[in-house]
Amino acid sequence: MSENIKEPLFNLLHSVKRSLRHAIDSAEFGLTPLHLRVLKIIANQDKQVTANDIVHKTLIDKAQLARLIKELINLKYAEKSDNLNDKRSYFLGLSPAGVKVVMKLSIAELRVNELMKSGLTDQEIADFTRLAKKMAQNLNQHL
Repeated sequence: MSENIKEPLFNLLHSVKRSLRHAIDSAEFGLTPLHLRVLKIIANQDKQVTANDIVHKTLIDKAQLARLIKELINLKYAEKSDNLNDKRSYFLGLSPAGVKVVMKLSIAELRVNELMKSGLTDQEIADFTRLAKKMAQNLNQHL
């Protein structure tokens, strides 16, 4: 079977992005889904996070991430502080406004996740998760 799995995957990703955008109204905050992803990563770290940590976690290009961080700081959603151990880098944190955005995003993600899983069995969800991880590993091996 040589079925093209790219199209259903793109359709799913587009639907998830559209649903999240609708649920959170990201335009209200002047943010793209990538901005939201970076904010969420900053919020979910159990240690101080640097831009380099985010690059490793997301595989976002360093220059693109630098622009995103600058935009988040200018929008007053993120803050940076000096890294005393490495003068070449800095730590990122959320501002109070950034915390509010992440809280709203978390609620929206829960709603979208529940909508996505509706009508699926636990086994189907487990199978999808396993297959998606395997596909990502296959692609990442060749980068």
